[in-house]
Amino acid sequence: MTKIAILGAGSIGCWLGGQLVAGGADVTLIGRKRYAKQIAENGLKLTHFERDEVYLPNLNCTTDAAVLADADIIGVCTKSQDTAAAAQQIAKFGKRGVTVISFQNGIRNVEILKDILPDHMGIIPAIVPFNVTPTGPGCFHSGTAGDLVLGSAPLPLLSAFQNSGQGVSVSGNIVGDQWAKMIVNLNNGLNTLTGGTLREGLMQRDYRRALALCVEEALCVADAAGVKVGTFNGRTPSALVKTLRLPNWAYGLVMQLIVKIDAKARSSMLDDLEAGRPSEIDFLQGEIVRQAEKAGVSAPKNAAIFAAVSEAFEKGISPKITGSEILALVKSTAAQTL
Repeated sequence: MTKIAILGAGSIGCWLGGQLVAGGADVTLIGRKRYAKQIAENGLKLTHFERDEVYLPNLNCTTDAAVLADADIIGVCTKSQDTAAAAQQIAKFGKRGVTVISFQNGIRNVEILKDILPDHMGIIPAIVPFNVTPTGPGCFHSGTAGDLVLGSAPLPLLSAFQNSGQGVSVSGNIVGDQWAKMIVNLNNGLNTLTGGTLREGLMQRDYRRALALCVEEALCVADAAGVKVGTFNGRTPSALVKTLRLPNWAYGLVMQLIVKIDAKARSSMLDDLEAGRPSEIDFLQGEIVRQAEKAGVSAPKNAAIFAAVSEAFEKGISPKITGSEILALVKSTAAQTL
């Protein structure tokens, strides 16, 4: 049987690994000591706001990256800022030419993996469209909808996900789709600034107006960079902008019928802030600013969010500002760039 290792078994890694095991795959999780201990003592429980609970009483979970030597497929689920360290572990322990799949945020991770693993031709980009948060020892909850998207999919991986009920598809424009996800995930920074749930933020019209401005600016950067932005969960970011600008009564209907978000769902970035972990903001708003500089354009609105979130992480606490305050912050950049 094909052996699969999940390197970086945090919330997303435990969720994906658990779904693969539920689908009949041979999986080993490699993660932090606290998660390995929790899973050893409690098993792994996965809950979803729409699907049935999955409980796995016995799961291989370790902190020892040496087990990568047995893996035929390695799913990288570390935070983006830890990609280089993950690649070095694969280089040290992994088989030559092992298939590596990046289930990470942003657009830079495959590039980093390829730089450190030049002999590994099978490095596949992937998109995880839903969020997962820990809810107890060995328990993880997904509060948003969506199917996994891969640049290509090894059959054992594809079959296991399908058997478990986890939707998965293969994209013909994975780079453009990664851009689409990154642009939609700009919301993570705004959620971190409010300190509340995703739903609470999105139900504020000024919050949505601020997010729409950041998304529009990011689309301009993509155009300048020559990128054909794809879709995320079947929708283009430009369509998202139109939805974000709806009045509250209309957006409320969309939230009920189309934008499926659990009332308790929050961004992983806010979870990282409250847990004292490093931020991924450099791979979201920071990436938009970096790509803008490369293309010879500017991205002041995303730069403003980048600076505010970076300050929050420096202080170790969310400023808990309102949507109106975020909109004022974003709009203030227009005057600064005239």
